[in-house]
Amino acid sequence: MQRPRGGRHTGKLALKLALVVAVCSGAGTLVAGALVVKILAGTQPDPGNAWTAVLVLAAVAAVVAGCAVAVFAGQIGQRVTELGMAVSKLGRGGTAVRVRVTGNDEITAVGRQLQSLATDLAELLQAQEQQGGNALVTMDPQVRQLRDKNLPHGLPAPPGYEVDGAVAKGSRGGLDYFDVVAADSVVTLFLISGEGQTALAVVAARLAFDVLRQQLQQGEVPRQALLQTNKALKQALPGGVCATATLLRLQPDGARLFQAGARSPLLICTRGEVLELAAEGIALGLDDGPVFEKALRPQEIQLVPGIRLCLVNDAALRAEGFLALLSQHSPRHTAMFMNMVLGTLEQDAGLDGLREEVVLVTAKKAGQA
Repeated sequence: MQRPRGGRHTGKLALKLALVVAVCSGAGTLVAGALVVKILAGTQPDPGNAWTAVLVLAAVAAVVAGCAVAVFAGQIGQRVTELGMAVSKLGRGGTAVRVRVTGNDEITAVGRQLQSLATDLAELLQAQEQQGGNALVTMDPQVRQLRDKNLPHGLPAPPGYEVDGAVAKGSRGGLDYFDVVAADSVVTLFLISGEGQTALAVVAARLAFDVLRQQLQQGEVPRQALLQTNKALKQALPGGVCATATLLRLQPDGARLFQAGARSPLLICTRGEVLELAAEGIALGLDDGPVFEKALRPQEIQLVPGIRLCLVNDAALRAEGFLALLSQHSPRHTAMFMNMVLGTLEQDAGLDGLREEVVLVTAKKAGQA
């Protein structure tokens, strides 16, 4: 697959901005000067000198403003070009990426995230080379350690809900991230999963997790947060590399489910049954935006006390007896529910342990059914 190469800085952005600002500045000065000449017309029988001064002032304002903007925009264009070259290098398999991270603006923030991803990827590939380079990334303990460092150590306690999330460790995993974000009167649970078994799947999952969590923490609604995450992955990763997401928005009177390419449905535990609910959407990073936004169709969920909602990864659905454990222990308090379900899975796996990690994130409407 042919990938675009990072090019050198051309200055086209700076030139366009400089021309626009120069024209606007000159036109604004000309209009202001015309008004002044009109006001002074009654006191000066020959306004020709005044018009000459206005034209000269407008030209000088245009040149000064254009030059100032050209310098400033050139600096921005240079930094954006450097980010593009770094992303292109990662896409071609390089990991020796160095990005300028001085300052505190938005471009610097993107540079820091890209530098962090490049460093993590370099460490991962180095570890794989030491092991012979043939192991799947989901079998690499460092991939799971990288994920575990970013999982929440404490979850918010939203009014009216019991919320929890955990991972049952297995010999394979590390591409599933989850978190719970509380903002104002709503709480959002989300689960991110990497697609595939390559090093780029690690990068995709981590980047999707970082961007989505940041967007939600800033108060973005789920749709907008997912759109921004999709845009970030599309711009930063090679074609075909993607991640999936399931997002559950809890509100006092109900919930909304969003899914982007996720194959695992939301599991709804009620009255001894486990029901499945799926929303529509394509994976993060596959489309520039219009198709992704159009395909993103949430599902509304009416909640009553006692109903439990569960976000799980694909491995959970493959685990023997998992759905039966959900049905059996769903009425319990959430802390006991998590201990019984994941503890039983690990115990039944025997001395060898689980083959795949099981991720379970749950929310229960407080009260009795």
